[in-house]
Parts: sequence; C-alpha cells; structure tokens
Amino acid sequence: MEKEAKNNTKMYMAIGAGVVLLLAWMLMSSSGNNELRELLTTEVKRGDLKITVNEFGELVALNQATVSAINDKQILYLAPEGSWVQEGDTVVIFESEKYKLYAEEAGSAVKVAQAEYQKALNELEAQRAKEEAAKKEYQSLAELAKKGFVVESESEQARLAWLEQQAKSKSFFNVVSAREADVDKAMSGQRNQLRKLRSTVMLAPREGVVVYATVGSGTQRRKMQVGMVPFEGQDLMYIPDVGSMLVKSEVNEVDLDKVRAGQDVEIRLDAFPDTVFTGLVHQIGTLARRKVNPATGKSTNTKVFDLVVKVIGKDRRLKPGLSSTIDIVVDQRKNVLYIPIESVFTTQNNRTYVYLRNDGDIERRLLKLGKSNDLNVEVKDGIKEKDIVLLGEPSE
Repeated sequence: MEKEAKNNTKMYMAIGAGVVLLLAWMLMSSSGNNELRELLTTEVKRGDLKITVNEFGELVALNQATVSAINDKQILYLAPEGSWVQEGDTVVIFESEKYKLYAEEAGSAVKVAQAEYQKALNELEAQRAKEEAAKKEYQSLAELAKKGFVVESESEQARLAWLEQQAKSKSFFNVVSAREADVDKAMSGQRNQLRKLRSTVMLAPREGVVVYATVGSGTQRRKMQVGMVPFEGQDLMYIPDVGSMLVKSEVNEVDLDKVRAGQDVEIRLDAFPDTVFTGLVHQIGTLARRKVNPATGKSTNTKVFDLVVKVIGKDRRLKPGLSSTIDIVVDQRKNVLYIPIESVFTTQNNRTYVYLRNDGDIERRLLKLGKSNDLNVEVKDGIKEKDIVLLGEPSE
C-alpha cells in the first residue's frame, strides 16, 4: 500500500508539472500573439511619389516703397502693421499744432500784403488821373499860346506841371511793383507753411501691406510706434509689393546636386500652415558657407549654399519676415510602389529589408529601393502592392 501511495504521488506530480508547462507555453504563445497584434503595420501602396528637398526660409520683398519722415515731429498715428492700404491712404500723421499756427500767420501776412498792394494800385490810379489832367491842361494852353491867347510862360508852366505828375506816376508805379513783390513773397511763405502742414499727413505711395521699420540695435531694437519723434529722413515703414515676394533660404551641400533653377517649390508659412503657396527656384549661391545655428548664432560644421525662391502669384497674406517651410520638388515618380521610411531596415552590409506580415507569421524580406522623400521610399523589387509590412522591428 505504501508503495502504491508513492506511485500515485509521483503520477500526480508529473501531471501537475505537465499542466504548469502547458500553461506556461500557452501564456508565452498568447504573449507573442499579442505582441504581433500590437505591432503597427502598413500596406504597400502604389501611386505617384513626389521627391522633395525640405528647407526653412523667410519671406522678403523684391520691390517695396519706403515711407520716410520729412520732419522731426512726434508721430500721432501709424497705419496698423500688417494692414492692407491703397495708394493715397493716410499711413502717418505727425503733431501739427506749430505748423497750423505758422500757416495761419502766413495766411494773415498774405492778406496784409494784398491789402497794401490794392492800396498802392488805387493810389497809382488816382495819380495817373492827375497826370492825365495835367497833360490835357498843358495841351490846351499850348494851343492857346500858338494863337496868342496866353503867354508862352503860362504854357511852359503847365508843361513842367505835367512832367512833375509823370515823375510822381512813375514813383507810384514802383511802389505798386514793390507791393506786388510783397504779395508774391507772402504767398510763397504761405505755400511753404501749408506744405509743412500737409507733410504732417503722409499718404501711401502704392498699395500693399504695411510693415514697420525698426530703430535701435541689439536689445534696444524695436519697431516704429506712435509717440516716437523721428529724425528727418528716417524710415518709418515699408509697403512691399506682395506680387514680387521671395523666400530667402539655404540648401545643404549634400542636396546641392539635386536642386536647380526653375524647379517647382511648395511653400508653407508658419502663420498659415494649411495653405500651400507655389514658387520656383530662382537663384542658387555659388559659394558655400557655414550654417549658422539660429539658437546660438554660432557657425556649425555644416556647409550650405544660399537659395532664393520666387513666390508665384499675389496674396495679401505674404508679408516680409514671415517664417516658411519650402519643399523643392526635385523629382516626380509616377505609378510606383512605395512604403514609409520607418518600415525599412538595413543590415550590417547595407542591404535593406522589411518585416513582411503573412497571416500570423513575420518574414524578413530583402528589398531593392529607389528614390525617397521625407516620408516614403520607392520599392523596385522584393514586395508587391497591398503586402502588409511592419512599422517597427519585432523583438526576438
């Protein structure tokens, strides 16, 4: 009996161990299936693949009008920056009380001069009447002297009186000329003061977007604002032609051989990320320079070439200084197979492969790849359309 009990104990232990092993195997199998199910996958697609070079840039204006201060008075009004103005719209107003006072004084001076001129004219007219009367008196006496009705001395006295009136008329005429000159001078002064008064209101020389000029440097650098007192000739604002906008950018030396003038460019502004503007590669620099880190302002070891993109079309949202992302279209692959870049892996000897999912199994499949962009890569051989590939590397 004791021997039989021992045999039963061994049997139960064996059965228990088997159950444990079976449960462990099932758990491991279940865990593996869950991992397989949880791995992200994607389908091999067929379509057009756009090959681009991605860079960052900033909008600048090729043509722009400059509004500069023509006096040194305080700014009372500036058209809002970023607003759209038409030619002739008011964009700047300066303090003008002094010019209003001067213009009023100049207007009063004109009225005084005109009154003096009119008075001189009236006096000249009265003098010419006296001169004409003296002339007629002399002519009358001269005729009577010839006939012997008056003595010659009386006729001579009348002649001298006429000559005296002629001299007075000439003197009065000179006064009129002087008063006329005074009027011209006063009116010129008035025009000058009115011009200065009008200069306190500046008009837009063209239509476009208002961009404020900046003053100062370094940490003191700031944009023009109401309340400032500019010096004569200082730039106040710019009105760029939004139909002649450029994107100033750069291209890495490793991508230089892909980029050429005339290529299409897709432009996205940080301020309007959902809108795609179009452009063309306009100019590529011929000399390399060190790329500058925008955060530190220091040069890096990366070499870049200056790049200028011409924006096609006219849009009020195109404003100088806006940051942008540009995608230079360097190639267009038509009707090709492609997969996401993150699904491609590389062996130690630089052979490329993917993990192909087939039912419940995973197969590592070597590939022959073509061109790629930032997201996808062309597949020339190794897999077919609608195959399912993993987006990550499965654990061993």
